[in-house]
Amino acid sequence: ICGRMLLSGMQSVNRALDVLFLLAESGGTKPASLVARELDLPRPTVYRILDTLGKKGVVAKVGDEFGVTEKLGRIAAGAVGVGLADTAHRHLQTLVGITQETSGLHVRYGDVRRCIAEVEGHHGVRWARGVGFTAPVWSGAVGHVILADLPDEEIAQIAERADFTPLASRTVSGLDELRERIDATRRRGWSLSSGETVEGAAAVAAPLKNIGGRTIAVMSLYAPADRFAVIQSHIPALLDAATAASEEWVGLTATADTGDQQGMTHAMTREKT
Repeated sequence: ICGRMLLSGMQSVNRALDVLFLLAESGGTKPASLVARELDLPRPTVYRILDTLGKKGVVAKVGDEFGVTEKLGRIAAGAVGVGLADTAHRHLQTLVGITQETSGLHVRYGDVRRCIAEVEGHHGVRWARGVGFTAPVWSGAVGHVILADLPDEEIAQIAERADFTPLASRTVSGLDELRERIDATRRRGWSLSSGETVEGAAAVAAPLKNIGGRTIAVMSLYAPADRFAVIQSHIPALLDAATAASEEWVGLTATADTGDQQGMTHAMTREKT
């Protein structure tokens, strides 16, 4: 009896995670009927799962559809951020050794992006924003890279919530200008900015990708604006460092997933025995 109860509980957890992942990966909202059809689950089951997830605050109903909330994004970003900061630190140090400029790692928290790791450059005059530095997700090279991986509908929703208060002389003024920055970032695979978030500061940024090819963090170089041309020349080194950090992270998470699956298989085998 205990074995059947355990397996039933595991099935419920698996179904809840399937629903949550489907909504998160869709980048928008979906009606419960579509969730049920895509996962081949009974509608009453899906409604019960959505109700439970809603009570936990990670799913919200928007009209007749459902989507994940910012709470889930904050939880995911925090969990990923801790491991990513450790993984990326060596690559940030390597990048600083090559470029002499300050390098940082940033993740999205809702409508802002936050620095979770930083290695200061070696120039006498340099920009160092520090771990914990926070800015609107729509601002600067780092923000452009984050948004470039999101669906256009989600970008529009972020823009609706933004007031586009000028942070510096070249801060984007609205959605149209922001889309231009994002389109350029999508074409190049990286972004650059000067005087958008901090007056007198310039930056170049590139994405860190997970095993599914989604952006989970952004690596950047930043410097005084009068060295803008110099940090642009370091874009190949930035891309190399971001790629190396991504590959290491994919390797670590793939190993962890394999270990979790093996552990679950062993547990189920013992239960059946």
